[in-house]
Amino acid sequence: MKKYLGLVCFLIGVGKVWADANAAGAVVLTIYPGAKAIGMGGAFSAISDDPSSVWYNPAALGSLKGGSIYFVHAPWLRTLVTTNDSYFEFASLTSSTSIGTFSFAFTYLTVGQVDLIYDGIDYGSTTPFDMVFTLGYGKNLMKTTVGELYIGGAAKLLYSFLIPKQILIRMGDDPNSGSAWAYAVDGSVYLRRWPGYSLSVGFMNVGPGIKFGNLPPDPLPYSIRLGFGLVPVYDTINKLQIALDIHKVAVGITREYREGIEVPSGDTTYRVRGLRAVMVDAWINLGVNYTFYDLVSFRVGYFYDRRGARVGWTFGGGINYKGLFIDIADDTNIYEFNKTGDVDVKANLRFGVGFIKKNFKLF
Repeated sequence: MKKYLGLVCFLIGVGKVWADANAAGAVVLTIYPGAKAIGMGGAFSAISDDPSSVWYNPAALGSLKGGSIYFVHAPWLRTLVTTNDSYFEFASLTSSTSIGTFSFAFTYLTVGQVDLIYDGIDYGSTTPFDMVFTLGYGKNLMKTTVGELYIGGAAKLLYSFLIPKQILIRMGDDPNSGSAWAYAVDGSVYLRRWPGYSLSVGFMNVGPGIKFGNLPPDPLPYSIRLGFGLVPVYDTINKLQIALDIHKVAVGITREYREGIEVPSGDTTYRVRGLRAVMVDAWINLGVNYTFYDLVSFRVGYFYDRRGARVGWTFGGGINYKGLFIDIADDTNIYEFNKTGDVDVKANLRFGVGFIKKNFKLF
């Protein structure tokens, strides 16, 4: 049964697509949700100016004023997962209050229907999925000579479903191993002098792990995230944002430092150790966003995850009119399996739509 569970987890997490997060469970917690952020290569924690901030940098929620509703939809990795019912969804409700800004978010991921054939026996099918409920909070802590300082955090509750109990009983396996709950917390600090520059540092997905029945628990993909933002142009007509993020999944970080890691190089691999090993296994995100008259935006980004074979350019754009905004992003080019020439490549797109009412306050 463990081999079968590994297969389903591969389908949910798309295996080594997610680099050394493959040492952890609950891979849904590592998927970047925002359409603007994806267009900027995932470099968003120091920008964090839309409702997806609850995922990238909860402290930045304190800089958002008013109320908002936001939805993101993505047909999920259709090149790799051939079903037409695989998709990723993200939604959030955000509101400022007299004591700070709160956000409630919901994430859903499924690879669609999976046939259950084990030891030559057909057990029907299942539709595995992950759901994440997130409550985030951010607050302006103080004004300093170098900018405004914000603090924030988020609490997450995850439910992961793999196989129905009745099928596990028929297989003769632990009926409680088909689903699991887990919880985690995030926290961040955000320094912003806007327009100008911004810095952020945060931790993500800190929790006790996820355990399916009697199987050994998997650690959550707890992470460290650093962000740097710069706004060199900011006037009525033109606005330019430049951002850099470093995202490090810290599972096994001491082992990486001590024993090193294998790094792919063409058809072979080589081993690196120490700080270099830690940095090689980090995800580097670089992005640029240009906005014309607060109406139309154009974005380009670069995503670098060498060990996880996700390296390439991302693109995106958006329209904003009287609080209604629509974003689209494409990160098809970062996936190695889209570059082999022996697959039917399908675009990996994010579609985001939201509405912001800036004079709204919950209480």
